[in-house]
Amino acid sequence: MTTMQLKTPGFDAQVKAAAERARACGLAADAIRIAATLDGMVPERIGRAAMGLGERVYTEIAESQVAGFAPTGGPGTSPDEGGGDLLVLTGTGRLRVVPAGTRPAGPEEAEPLGTLKWQNRPESLGRLWALAQDVQRIQFEEVHRWLAQQDADRVRARIDAVGHALLHMAPVLLYVGDRFYSNLGKFSNLPGRSLAAGAERSVLTALRETPAARWAPEDATFVVCLHALISSGSPVRAEEFNGVQLTPDLLAGFLRERIETYGAPVPDPAGLPTGAALDALAAACAAARAERLRGGAVFYREINGASLHKRERIMAEPLGWDELPAPVAGLLSDAAGRPFPAAAAPERVREHAEEVVARLVGLAPTAGFTSAYEGFLHRFFETLAGALDCDVVMGRGPKSVAVLHSGHPAEDRIALATRDFYCCVAPGAAFARKFAEDRAALARTLSAYSARMRYNTWHYLPHSMSWTEETPGREDWFFAPMTADITNWSDQHHTGHVTFGVRHALRIPLGIVLEGAYRPGLYDLRLLRTSGAEFERADLRAAMVAGRIQALLHQAAADRGLEVRDFDNGWYRDFHGA
Repeated sequence: MTTMQLKTPGFDAQVKAAAERARACGLAADAIRIAATLDGMVPERIGRAAMGLGERVYTEIAESQVAGFAPTGGPGTSPDEGGGDLLVLTGTGRLRVVPAGTRPAGPEEAEPLGTLKWQNRPESLGRLWALAQDVQRIQFEEVHRWLAQQDADRVRARIDAVGHALLHMAPVLLYVGDRFYSNLGKFSNLPGRSLAAGAERSVLTALRETPAARWAPEDATFVVCLHALISSGSPVRAEEFNGVQLTPDLLAGFLRERIETYGAPVPDPAGLPTGAALDALAAACAAARAERLRGGAVFYREINGASLHKRERIMAEPLGWDELPAPVAGLLSDAAGRPFPAAAAPERVREHAEEVVARLVGLAPTAGFTSAYEGFLHRFFETLAGALDCDVVMGRGPKSVAVLHSGHPAEDRIALATRDFYCCVAPGAAFARKFAEDRAALARTLSAYSARMRYNTWHYLPHSMSWTEETPGREDWFFAPMTADITNWSDQHHTGHVTFGVRHALRIPLGIVLEGAYRPGLYDLRLLRTSGAEFERADLRAAMVAGRIQALLHQAAADRGLEVRDFDNGWYRDFHGA
């Protein structure tokens, strides 16, 4: 019997494979493109934006001069072996340039790729490199001097705000000149999942104990820029600089572009020091973004899983109920006993969802489910999987909302565990067929997806429910997701995603109203493909409309006090005949 294999090689293997491909090139331009994009996995503009200013100058001149490329002996080669201008690829996936006569700067480990072979090496190349390095250094030093003049308590407040954000969000990996800053696994030098707050190896720990005047200019730039970035919207805005340089000029340009996109006037911080100018732009950006949200703008994020780079977008057109996939609309029509009102106002759609739940309450459960409501949830996800050509569609949430109410003591609410949450995982028909007779493997795979999503609900819960300041409380929580995501190459870093082949994914965070307050991210809808075509924006729009329907169903179920008892590990074994 053939066993279905979902595990992918992961990020380290992709870096090595890209390095080998680059070494096979005869032209510098080809080697640069392959290394910068990890052989097509990272968008080229992101891969090039990871390089420092001097490196970008070097590579652009090499390409314009049609320089050749001579590979090194591979990973065991010494960084300065062979002389010449050397290209290297770091373990974090960044292309670096080491000019002849110099050695690699920064703490990253890197394997040499090869040397540039010039037909006629420009005499100005060394001067241009030095000029670019000076421009970058002057930026960092100006920010450093400004920060060193600030009150020590204000400097510590910046560090604390940055540290708080990093502890409660997905990993970051970004660059300031030759240095990298990350809380991602083995690369970690910041607090997060791998390093606790106050850990010795954390850059922030050392900075908090050292007067700002004695910091490295790059560290000062990191703190000032990241603080401005997380102040310009939600804290997870930091992820929009994953995989690229976080420098004052690039950040200022980013903030201006965001303000313009939001339709607000860009402030003129002329005359202000760079640090103060970044703070002013960040405040204007946050205000403009909040105004767009109040106006009903639909935000989403595009994510490149290899570089972890995330970019906020705004839908050009409002979502319409008529974008709900026809098979899902048909399922809702059958459940309500009348056609789904695709052309109706939101209030009519809400009433339709309430009718669906009301009718389900009166029905006997279908085979394999404890209630008709649970059976309908599974059919909803199964139908959506078929309609959007997904391998798996799933939705998570609390088994009961009653335990979340404020009438329960804080110590009981904070003691909730992953067993108090569920995730209904429905495989697409083609995906299930890939397991052939190995039903146990299918059950294990779906159960693993479910277990991770149950953990996610638990992890987001304090923020979803505004319990983060309660006593007793817990420190292990993430900011609840607010924005839909479309992700490609998600199977590179996250251990679960690598193991179970989550390559392309859509995530639609959902919330409901409890005790008069909206609770974001308490539920969600996720769609994934383990191989094949990437999701398109049309898929995302359809999934977001389906998610809005799902949220209405959850609201109606919560209002009726319905509980979910299915979808634990045993249920997956029983349901799929393992």
